[in-house]
Amino acid sequence: MNRIHILGRGAIGLLLANKLSSHTKSTLITRDDSVENYHFIDKDKTSVIPVNQTTFASLKAKISTCIIPVKAYQLNQALHTLIPHLQDDADIILSHNGMSDIAEIAQLLKPSQGLYFLTTSMGGMKPAANAVKYTGAGLTQIGACNQIAQTRLPSLFEALFKPSLSAVEQVTNITEIRWQKLCVNIAINPLSALLQCQNGRLRAPCYSKQVLALLNEACHVAKYEGVELKLLAELERAYKVMTLTAANNSSMAQDIKLGRRTEIDAICGFIVARAKKHGLNVPENELLWQQIKRKERA
Repeated sequence: MNRIHILGRGAIGLLLANKLSSHTKSTLITRDDSVENYHFIDKDKTSVIPVNQTTFASLKAKISTCIIPVKAYQLNQALHTLIPHLQDDADIILSHNGMSDIAEIAQLLKPSQGLYFLTTSMGGMKPAANAVKYTGAGLTQIGACNQIAQTRLPSLFEALFKPSLSAVEQVTNITEIRWQKLCVNIAINPLSALLQCQNGRLRAPCYSKQVLALLNEACHVAKYEGVELKLLAELERAYKVMTLTAANNSSMAQDIKLGRRTEIDAICGFIVARAKKHGLNVPENELLWQQIKRKERA
C-alpha cells in the first residue's frame, strides 16, 4: 500500500486523510500525539478516520510523500521544519487558500524532489480539535510546480488520488487554476468575514458591485502576471461557489469569529502587492485587505 504523510490536523488535512486512507496508509504529523482518534462527521453519522499519527521527533524514517495543507502564513515555517525529514526524491504537495511564491519554495528543495499544488472545493469545518465536519462535496485538482513533478504527476495521480477521490483531476496549468481559486477566495472570504455571514448571502444584489470591482482588479493584475482570466468566467465561478456553499461559513469568517489570524495577506494582500509591482491601483482589494487586518488586530 502507498504511504502518505499529512502535515497538521486542519480541516482540509483531515478531509483528505479520511478519503486517502481507503487506498493509502496515511499518517498525520502533529505537534503532539495527545489526540487518540480523529473523527469524520457527515450529517448525523460519525466515524473514526483510519489514520496514524506521529510527530517530527518520533519519525522513524524519511518521508516520501507529504501533503502540506496549512495556512498560507504558516507555510514557510512548515517547510523549513519538514525539509530535513524528506527523502532525496520526495514529493511535496502544497494546499492552501491564496497565493504563495512557488519559485521561492522550489529553491528550498533538491532537484530530485517534486513540488505540486493541490486545490479542493471540498467543504469542512472543525467542531473540535480531533474532528472534521463534512460540509460539501467538491472538485480536487492537482498540478506540478517544478520539472521533476511534471514527470511524476501521472503516476502520483494514479496511485494516490484517483482511487480515493470521486471528483479529482490532474491539470497541466496549475498556475491558472490557482488564480481562478484566488478569485473565488477574493469574492467570498473577506466579505463573509466582515459580515459574519454564510456564503450564500453574498449573492444579494447589494454586494454585486463590490464583487465585480474586486474581481475586475484581480483579473487586471493577473494579466500583468502573464495569466489571462476572463472577468465574466471568474464572476460565474465565484457565484457558482456561493450557491454550492450557500449554507457554509468561509474559513476566513471562522478565523475572524474565533480571533485567529487570517490568510488575507495571501488573498487581497497578494493582489495589492502584485499591483504595486506593476504600478497598478487596486482600491477595492486594498480596502478589504486593510479592513480584515484591522479586525485581526482587534
